Amino acid sequence: MPVFRFPRHGSILRNSPMSILDSATDVLKLLARSGRDLTVTDVVNELDVPKSTASRVLKHMTACGLLERDTRTLAYRPSLLILELSHQVRASSSILDRMEDALQALVQETGHTGYISVLDETCRHVVVLRVRHGTQPLRVVTWPGHRSPAVAVSTGRTLLARLSDSALADLYADNYPVVPARAPRDLKALRARLDEVRRDGWSIAMDEALPGVGSISCSVADPESGETLAFCLSFPVPQDDPAFVQSLTQRLVGHARAIGRAARDEFWTARP
Repeated sequence: MPVFRFPRHGSILRNSPMSILDSATDVLKLLARSGRDLTVTDVVNELDVPKSTASRVLKHMTACGLLERDTRTLAYRPSLLILELSHQVRASSSILDRMEDALQALVQETGHTGYISVLDETCRHVVVLRVRHGTQPLRVVTWPGHRSPAVAVSTGRTLLARLSDSALADLYADNYPVVPARAPRDLKALRARLDEVRRDGWSIAMDEALPGVGSISCSVADPESGETLAFCLSFPVPQDDPAFVQSLTQRLVGHARAIGRAARDEFWTARP
């Protein structure tokens, strides 16, 4: 059987023995990122390759059983094989497992301490489940089991952002906690901060419940198990310059998006 080789052009093709596998990986990543079926035009525009090359790649992936083609729209989508594999991944690994793996990678990459947390039974406090210590020193370090007011930490707010306005009113309208100066002072201020989380996908806290500590958080929900967790990276407040925050946020959001989409969390699947 002749060896199938693609011409070397554009981001989808690489000058290496693994170019065919790399090309297929690029297409699968585009499928995951777009959240919809792909046409030849989509591949041409998104991966910057000639139409003939895009068509050849998609046809070869279909022949290999990685994709299938909609007979009506002629668009390409993941094959049953890919769907079965993704189901096996979801079944064998909870979002806690995936979040721990992501947090370990983030801590190793950045040197900052990471946490995984969950709302307690009252939904008014957030409880630390896991800690991964980094190499950068922190003024205050918390441990598994530590509870903080959910309104005054980034993990708490990214979890509260999942609740409806009526649920928030039931929690806080008549019994808002005393909070540090930089935390939301009342329900109105809290709602404004939670709207930012819903819009941006992440939450930030600077020198609030934990003095001298800043943190950036994302949350992920598993619609099958009902499990919702938050994970964060914490750092000394003097490092809160915009470029630093943006870099850390991009890393964290990238992992949260991947975990969320794997779990079919609508908060992440609905985002570009």
